[in-house]
Amino acid sequence: MLPRDSRLLIVLLGALTTVGPFTTDTYLPSMPAIRAHFGVDMASVQLTLSLAFFGGAIGQLFFGPLSDRFGRRPILIGGLVLYVGASMGCLLAQTIDQLICARFLQAFGSIAAPVLARAMVRDLHEREAAARVLSLMGIVLGLGPILAPIIGGVLQANYGWHASFVFITVYGFVLLLFVTFALGESVRARDPDAIRPMRLLQTATQLLRSRVFLGYALVNCFLFGGLGAYLSGISFVIVEVLGVPMQYFGLVFGTIMIGNISGYALSGRLVPMFGLDRMLEYGTRGVAVAGVLLALFAFSGIVHVATIVLPMMLYMCSLALSAPQAIAGALAPFPRSAGSASSLLGFFQSTTSATVGMAVAISFDGTPRAMAGFVCLLGLLTFAAHRLIVKRIPEQERRRAAQ
Repeated sequence: MLPRDSRLLIVLLGALTTVGPFTTDTYLPSMPAIRAHFGVDMASVQLTLSLAFFGGAIGQLFFGPLSDRFGRRPILIGGLVLYVGASMGCLLAQTIDQLICARFLQAFGSIAAPVLARAMVRDLHEREAAARVLSLMGIVLGLGPILAPIIGGVLQANYGWHASFVFITVYGFVLLLFVTFALGESVRARDPDAIRPMRLLQTATQLLRSRVFLGYALVNCFLFGGLGAYLSGISFVIVEVLGVPMQYFGLVFGTIMIGNISGYALSGRLVPMFGLDRMLEYGTRGVAVAGVLLALFAFSGIVHVATIVLPMMLYMCSLALSAPQAIAGALAPFPRSAGSASSLLGFFQSTTSATVGMAVAISFDGTPRAMAGFVCLLGLLTFAAHRLIVKRIPEQERRRAAQ
């Protein structure tokens, strides 16, 4: 099994966090083709994305507490088995309803990977060190959104939409093999009461009463809500509004995600120098500025690839500067219930992303305005949550939470 400080362990944990991007971004270029194949409207196809977010949100409530009780490794293996099976279900779907159901189950199983990867980091590292490891994992995570749409675009152009789900199935199976044979258990002492109703209620109450947890969790929710808006609208904006050929969609999407991987690389280097909270301040400012720029271009009628790509590159870079710090800050006070804390954090994140994604789909009017408007709104909410909640938590309380 891989040792605690192994670079290969960081890579494997980072690869687990890429399950979400590969699951979503590989098939994004195929969404217009899926709509044509099943003869349905855009809103129906968007349900394969937004309901998947809800599936992930529900899954997070299960996997974290179960891992506190039985250990991270067996629950992670079970989640990946479900993920691979549901991915095969997507491949074999004969109707849009079957695809929606399979995507829901796929997301439910897949969410075990990022939730338990985060919990493992908290098991092994303290607050500042955890933020650094999460940033390094983010470099691996950033490769997923760059490679996935490129792979998906090539597969769609040459083999059709089914090929994307073949790739996702194989990817999940390979990860399952690595987890089974290379990943050890990180929980030092399992909690035999972790899944008892009263303990679950007590843990949830403790989390929701913590200003530290709620402050950082809200920042994280709004960050990824903006990402949900972007993911829900980008394929239609790039392909149908801007008229970019399908085979080049992945290049445009990947260019945006260069901002993401650059941000994670910077975060890993700068956190030891500036600290978690200073980095979070810089990142939340960046997402607000990026959202405002994107909305200004969209609502003024300046519609060009550059007016989408450049603001979103800034947003994704700023998200990468912010997210590891928000996650580490939220989980720091709860070393004995890191799985449950990670679950609730992820539940809030996924629910926000799903809700915003559905709102973008409903509001889509053939222009980038719906996507841009929601990205702007969530960027400003991210900034407000940090400024009005996190920064007002007394420094002594934040330091105490880190111990």
